[in-house]
Amino acid sequence: MKAIFQQIWDLAFPYQDKRDDNGHAKITLHYAEKLVELENGDENVVIPAIILHDIGWSQLPKSTIQVLFDNDSTEDEIFSIRLQHQNESVRLATDILTDVGYLPDLSKEILEIISEHDTRKGFILKNEGLVRDADKLWRFSKVGFEADIRRFKDSKELHCNKLETELNTKNYLYSKSARQIALKELKVRKL
Repeated sequence: MKAIFQQIWDLAFPYQDKRDDNGHAKITLHYAEKLVELENGDENVVIPAIILHDIGWSQLPKSTIQVLFDNDSTEDEIFSIRLQHQNESVRLATDILTDVGYLPDLSKEILEIISEHDTRKGFILKNEGLVRDADKLWRFSKVGFEADIRRFKDSKELHCNKLETELNTKNYLYSKSARQIALKELKVRKL
């Protein structure tokens, strides 16, 4: 990892994995690195964006975060909480990018990606799509899959069906590479 990315990682580390999702930051970073290579993305945007995208969860009370996994929660409640974490992620990411002296043009793109990574409809740029793909691939990883089963109280079969449905939803993933990775991971989860 480039030295500047390591600096960003180190500053973001205290804010990572605060949504009962231990390993999320490392796993999404792994997927982002792979997608940058496969899809020719800009690592100077994608890598900092994936490192910083979810640090805002650290600023929300656990009781608020739990609403995301409550089957009785409304779409509006969930959307509102996602907006809160995105706004907090942008706030914290702005400080971190400033602290490491990151280039303003790159910082602007990174912050734009973070600002709607969970709420934007469709995709606006390749780098943005790759960040969102890496984030979604977490759900298909062994760790993410097991975390979601625990949080949503799903059976393995039901959760596989949910992921398969999402995967077949238009504009769920941006890149063909992410889709191939997701299909491969889902096949393993079904075993």
